[in-house]
Amino acid sequence: MRRYAYYPVFLDLQGRRCVVIGGGHIAQRKVTTLLSCGAHVTVISPAVTPRLAAYAKQSKIRHVQRRLRSNDLQGAWLIYAATDEQTINQLVARAGLRRRIFTNVVDQPDLCSFITPAIMQRGAVTVAISTGGASPVMAKKIRNTVARAIRREDVAMVQLLASLRPLTKAQLQQPQARKRYFERLIAGKTYALVRAGLLKPARREARELLQQRASSAS
Repeated sequence: MRRYAYYPVFLDLQGRRCVVIGGGHIAQRKVTTLLSCGAHVTVISPAVTPRLAAYAKQSKIRHVQRRLRSNDLQGAWLIYAATDEQTINQLVARAGLRRRIFTNVVDQPDLCSFITPAIMQRGAVTVAISTGGASPVMAKKIRNTVARAIRREDVAMVQLLASLRPLTKAQLQQPQARKRYFERLIAGKTYALVRAGLLKPARREARELLQQRASSAS
């Protein structure tokens, strides 16, 4: 089966119908990720974890408390199969291919039309590591190594830069001028102030530098 470099975490799944077959802890992780992306999630399994049961009770998901039936996949946009039953996994893979639905059978890349990376999110910073389905465990290990290198002040700096983008675009018309300005913020005093936890002085420094750049460009 052809595999796509397709990662749900980067998409707006608002209103998309996604189906998860299985009710264990792996299914729970997939459901939690899909909910964070705004998906409408249906879980099909005779039994589910306490957290999934709580999601269903809170109407965050729809729980179909039985085994899979072929018409359960009708209208789905994305499917996760997280079961230990090879017959069910193969049925889901065939149905997904036939109906052109993005389908992932956990730990069986040959049955997948998309793969999911190991993901870490801190504010606006997202780290996604994929081994192409070869070793999800190794992908998580690498993700954790990279995640440890991302500090809170890095996230705070990203937030500051994001807040400055509209004003910068209005005052610096040339893309190269904006690029040089942001490079200066990262390499200079502004980032040093953020690393010291001085966010208000950092914002003030950034605005003063922007005014200087805008004045020299006019």
